[in-house]
Amino acid sequence: MDHLIAPIEIKEAKADGTFTGYAAVFNNVDLGLDVLLPGAFKSMKTTNDGMVRIAMNHNLKQLAGKAKCTQDAHGLRVEGQLTLGVSYVRDAYELMKAGVLDGLSVGFDILEGGSSYEERDGRWVREIGAAELWEFSLVPFGMNPAALVETVKAANNIRDFEAQLRGLGYSQREAKSLAASGFKSLGHRDGGLDSETLADELNNLTRAFTWS
Repeated sequence: MDHLIAPIEIKEAKADGTFTGYAAVFNNVDLGLDVLLPGAFKSMKTTNDGMVRIAMNHNLKQLAGKAKCTQDAHGLRVEGQLTLGVSYVRDAYELMKAGVLDGLSVGFDILEGGSSYEERDGRWVREIGAAELWEFSLVPFGMNPAALVETVKAANNIRDFEAQLRGLGYSQREAKSLAASGFKSLGHRDGGLDSETLADELNNLTRAFTWS
């Protein structure tokens, strides 16, 4: 399953756990150089009442609620209902409203022939035009260089780095590969790296992993 992470765009949040906003924004290139094209979600895995599941960090054993999902010119618009009777969901919702839990990540499969590479502003990005949505998740960070730089700097060893990548929404396979390929080079060599250079190198590493 592929993931694409973006900052939460909550339009309204109510005390009963309902919220509206966008779980994905079209034509927005993320750090992994992936971009969803308008209308990319050709199908959606839903509950019996036609809703998409909300999870915590893509853990389908830790569900948080469900949402009505529709696509417009801006992105994937969601009308969500969190299950506040579950303690971890209630805590997460308070963090969402406070702006601390500030990322949403969509989990999807790319359909056959549903992606291609296109050069944009001197970079090759993967354009995703046909995908099946499985769920969207609450995650602690949007996929941006600054958040990943701080993750790299905070990691004391390769296992710590891998665990923090998992916390950013990477799958176990992705986190293991990125950690094995990049931990020693990303700020953990003599002298370290400044944040701008570190962000660029992590961006390149993520892109190389995406193409592999």
